[in-house]
Amino acid sequence: MAATSVGGEWEIEYDEGFVFKRPRVLYPDGAEDTGTAAPSTPAPDLESARLQRRRRALLHLRAKYQPELSRWESLSSDILAPPPAPTAATSGASSASPLPLTPSTATISSDHTILDDCLAEVEAQEEMLKKASEMCDQIVEFCNEYEAAVVDAVAALPAWGDPRDLVNSLCSQDEQAAGQPVPGIN
Repeated sequence: MAATSVGGEWEIEYDEGFVFKRPRVLYPDGAEDTGTAAPSTPAPDLESARLQRRRRALLHLRAKYQPELSRWESLSSDILAPPPAPTAATSGASSASPLPLTPSTATISSDHTILDDCLAEVEAQEEMLKKASEMCDQIVEFCNEYEAAVVDAVAALPAWGDPRDLVNSLCSQDEQAAGQPVPGIN
């Protein structure tokens, strides 16, 4: 165990989200033995010891977060990478055209296939959006019907009718059969 200072000095320690105060350590772990083995060597100054502790702490943090940093770097490089070149399938489709291919015709036909692919993709997205819109309309209609049914059920409660009928419905059957007047109602 490391030796602590005698003067009652404290240091703030941060360990995986927890911050606490502990007595300042004179010798980091493992450095006690070197001081006892060679008493003739001069004691390291406090500034260099502080810098060493700071360096170790920073290296520890770097090692702790290195996998996450490398993952984010790979994701950012994937995003910033240029899109892949057209595949051989698009060049095969352009070679099947019956027109003689000159350099300008080949460029035009490859542009047409790219445009056709983009148009097909946009049309598919349009269909999906139409279906989603229809489903949303059906859900809104269902919710409106449910809300109307709840409002009708609440409006049909006897509390909204004649107060005498409400009191009679709340009385027991024996009181109603006996024909006893309900106190407070004339």
